[in-house]
Amino acid sequence: MASGKPLLSMHPELSPARVYLIGLALGCATGVDFWASAMMGVAGTHIRGGVHASPEDFLWSLTSYAAAAVVANLMLRRLAQDISYRGFTLAGLAIASVGALLCALSRNPLELSLARAVQGFGAGGLFAASRIIIQIGAAPDERRPLFIGFNIGSMGLVALAPWITAQLVESAEWQLVFVVQAGIAFLTLLFVIATYPKRLTATRAPWDVDVHVMDWMTVLLIGAGALILLHGLGDLRFYELTSSPSVAATPMIGVAFFVAAFAYLHRHPDPWLNPRLLLGRRFLVGLAFYAIYYFLGGLWTYVVANMLQGGLGFTFQTTGTVLTTTGLIGFAGAMAFTYGRSLLVGTRRYIAFGYLLFAASAWLLSQRMMLGASINVLLPALALQSLAMPFSLMLVAGLTWAEFTVEDFAHGYQFKNIVRQIATAGGTGLASLWLQYGEVLARTQLIARVTPFDFPQGIAQAELLQLSRVIDQQATLLSTSNLFALLSFFCIAIASIAILQRALR
Repeated sequence: MASGKPLLSMHPELSPARVYLIGLALGCATGVDFWASAMMGVAGTHIRGGVHASPEDFLWSLTSYAAAAVVANLMLRRLAQDISYRGFTLAGLAIASVGALLCALSRNPLELSLARAVQGFGAGGLFAASRIIIQIGAAPDERRPLFIGFNIGSMGLVALAPWITAQLVESAEWQLVFVVQAGIAFLTLLFVIATYPKRLTATRAPWDVDVHVMDWMTVLLIGAGALILLHGLGDLRFYELTSSPSVAATPMIGVAFFVAAFAYLHRHPDPWLNPRLLLGRRFLVGLAFYAIYYFLGGLWTYVVANMLQGGLGFTFQTTGTVLTTTGLIGFAGAMAFTYGRSLLVGTRRYIAFGYLLFAASAWLLSQRMMLGASINVLLPALALQSLAMPFSLMLVAGLTWAEFTVEDFAHGYQFKNIVRQIATAGGTGLASLWLQYGEVLARTQLIARVTPFDFPQGIAQAELLQLSRVIDQQATLLSTSNLFALLSFFCIAIASIAILQRALR
């Protein structure tokens, strides 16, 4: 810094403070998507009650957001050619803000689902756009200042979302959750305008893009495939496969749409998503580890929230506090990783170490699933899972893209974020399906142990209700404990695979 050397050689006019602020703006833009998902996860039951939606109807508000996000990622690179990644980010933030306000104005499940689709289309591509900007705007040895701000915005600030949402749920109407999301998107838009450097070459305004030349066949196939697949995976939590076999067929129809889309793209002379660039061994192995992480992330988020509220009876505020605390621990680990990445030698063993931390966390929780368990008992185990993230995600990210050119990176990162949406939904669907069956089996066994001899004087209605609640809680904790134990062995297997694989080195 004493020599006056700029932090970004491609933008020597930018001061060091401006570079760090750009990184923070990149992270905040990414965080708009993460805030929307995190707040919806915590406040979902209150929002569902506010629009008078059944669980099945409310599912559309979740899958419409995710499917629209998939389409946004698909269109990202092609739109950025016309309006730049800066323009794409500004347009996305504006659309996300409007979508959130429409959510606040929704009066029924249909209006909420349509509004969430608007919000998802705006916010869904912001993560990929931010990462591509870092990739094209800085040389590899210049990216640390950007990543510091990026981590603060995308992880540090977003870690506050569960706690803030819990406060809103307890003290205000459900609409305020979306008003806050709209405000975050709008303030981030102003922050981006103030910090992002402008392109040297002229670009089109979003309303000047020629929509007639767009590849609408790809949009139709992948958009419909994403909606059907994601909704089919979500539906698993509401129906039993034995009584509703069509539920299992629905995700397969979604997969068929994706297969048709890739067959079409393979023959396209200028595809929006180039399949030929996605077949490298390093990328496919990295993508597999990405998918595993996001699959486990979707599963973990669903199970932990269900465990804290349904199993242990924690309030929204306590649950929000726990989730925010573990999120901040993960953020601290991510920042330490950003500074100490160069000290890690032997990448495969550190990826394995991350999954061993995940396994230890799951195993400890499986042993602590009992009524009355306190935060102090659970927090160390939950913290281990948060600390696994730098090794099982950030390290994989650094290795997967090592050989990609800037243009190829945009193609690959588009597809990576499409996989992220699907893998997260798959993890959530499997977790809900497991708990659904596990709770039924556990409840049946617990009820079988209750006999008339336990109540020789009879039982009052209030006592019966209390007994029913205890049985429900015990059933949730038993099924959760079994899932955590199984997850622990699965993570150990993934750690073994990480040691043996040779593509990410």
